[in-house]
Amino acid sequence: MSKTANRFRILVVEDETFSRKVVSVLLAGLGAEHVAFAATCAEARQAIVDDPGLRMVVADHYLPDGTGIALLAETRQGHLALPHDTFFVIATGSTSFALTAVALALDADSFLSKPFTKDQLAQRFYHFLSGNRSIKPVEYYRGVDAAGMLEAAERLDPLAAKHRQASLPMTPLSHVLPETPLAAALVSADGHVLLKAGTVLTRHLIGRLTELGVVEVPVTPTEQALKAELRRAKLSKPTPGNS
Repeated sequence: MSKTANRFRILVVEDETFSRKVVSVLLAGLGAEHVAFAATCAEARQAIVDDPGLRMVVADHYLPDGTGIALLAETRQGHLALPHDTFFVIATGSTSFALTAVALALDADSFLSKPFTKDQLAQRFYHFLSGNRSIKPVEYYRGVDAAGMLEAAERLDPLAAKHRQASLPMTPLSHVLPETPLAAALVSADGHVLLKAGTVLTRHLIGRLTELGVVEVPVTPTEQALKAELRRAKLSKPTPGNS
């Protein structure tokens, strides 16, 4: 395995520092000698341009500016400066069967759920590096509606809502004015959706969320500023007989 691994220039796309270190140690333990890292899709695309010798990508799915499966689709459809048959592994905290199905439709070489061990990684690498791959022509993958499939799959994955929430500015609940809509779903620490995107936060809901210990909610600054401006306008509007 080590002789195979060290022949490959590998790109790891992972935004969490700890996870990058873990994957780095695991790959080093398998004999990989040429490993580059990127924290975002944009950095990954630049790393691919900078190193045309890359032959394997190990990518997290949920990234700050996109997804690993979207990068897989770009690779298979020939939109990146990589051979379209580049080895591609999706390594993510999601256990969604729907996401796995999308990755397999794009012929991902493996779909790993984090956390995983060196032995598990070695087994997956051995399986696809020593087996017969059936990577289809670019034209086939361009006919796959990867974006539509991915959108449908993420609607079934609790981690998707949590990821979207994490990428939005959060506003302290104590600063939220009644009748303000949520910019994204409000997701609990265990991945359950508490309130759907667009839910209007009434005084009652704000009170209930406070009782539940919710500290911040995904309300965009623009919406919050608009609400504050409307409130100020109402307060400053002269009442009949006081003008």
